[in-house]
Amino acid sequence: MAELIPIQAVENAAPSILAGAQGTIITILITDERMDEVIEAGYARMVVERSINGGLSYAEITLPSERPVLESIEKSSGVVKFVDRRGDPNYLYRTRYVGTLEGQRILTSPSKPIVGTGLALRNILTVEQLKQRYMFGVDLTNDDGDPLPDAVFQHYILSAIRWLELEIDVPILATSFVERHDYYREDYQAFNIIKVDHRPVISVEEFRVQYPSGQNVIVFPNEWLRIHKAEGQVQIVPTAGTLSEILVGQGGSFLPAVYNGLAYLPDLFELSYTAGFEDCKVPRNITDVIGKAASMGPFNIFGDLIAGAGIANLSLSLDGLSQTIGTTSSATNAGYGARLIQYGKEIQAQIPKLLRYYQGIRMVVA
Repeated sequence: MAELIPIQAVENAAPSILAGAQGTIITILITDERMDEVIEAGYARMVVERSINGGLSYAEITLPSERPVLESIEKSSGVVKFVDRRGDPNYLYRTRYVGTLEGQRILTSPSKPIVGTGLALRNILTVEQLKQRYMFGVDLTNDDGDPLPDAVFQHYILSAIRWLELEIDVPILATSFVERHDYYREDYQAFNIIKVDHRPVISVEEFRVQYPSGQNVIVFPNEWLRIHKAEGQVQIVPTAGTLSEILVGQGGSFLPAVYNGLAYLPDLFELSYTAGFEDCKVPRNITDVIGKAASMGPFNIFGDLIAGAGIANLSLSLDGLSQTIGTTSSATNAGYGARLIQYGKEIQAQIPKLLRYYQGIRMVVA
């Protein structure tokens, strides 16, 4: 097996949680065809490490009790899954196996780093899909035949996603959020209706009451939650079978009487939830806008290389024969200017429609 190091090198404390965006959901899938051999050698779990500084240093993001358990190929096909809810496409990830050897807890040496960009984008728009759908017929190499690195295409895809997220104020990449909401008596009496700040909602991980003293906390059972995902609306509806977990008073109240008498109390409720689009469920019209916007950067690069960087016209002559090649490239125009202009028009036509659909008045009346 690989070189072993002490387990203490990656022990890490649980991070504190503050309100606001927690990060992009990065799903790491590790496939190892030797998984049965790994387990037989005494390894039982996987450690995931993350670098936020380009690989200069790494820290474990899996708490000891949360390290993914290794399973045989028969059960898992050799695939180990881990979800980083505080991730970022710019982070680097690497893994290790952890187990025991002669009674000593040990780790293998780390795997090669995985860039979060590819992990985040693979279910929205891949580099190959960008080339096939939006850059078909374009020579994607320089004069020496060298292709543009995939990292450049990934950069422009991610930039297009972030631009569109700001343009329509909707998280496209699945993102985790923690929000605090005020108590209003009227909303509370309507099954505690709460409108979250970001939508569409994928899931609500936790809905709880955090009293001003910070001491008493009620975490509502997940089966109590009624979620209108597109509208970003969450309500609490107590159900049978779980009432013993929470003290429910007369009239269905689950707050102490001292708070029931108030009309308003700030930051009483705290929600942890995921908003954006689920894997492989990004609407086609949004993917189309992303693809067209992402292709503009590479088009500008390759437009300069049609006849050579910065060359608009090229003439060749030999023994009385001559050939002149003219391009649309100039000091004020790009080599693929016609396609860039067309894509720009189509994007601008789509933006108002996306805004009306996702930012229009969308609500459910309790």
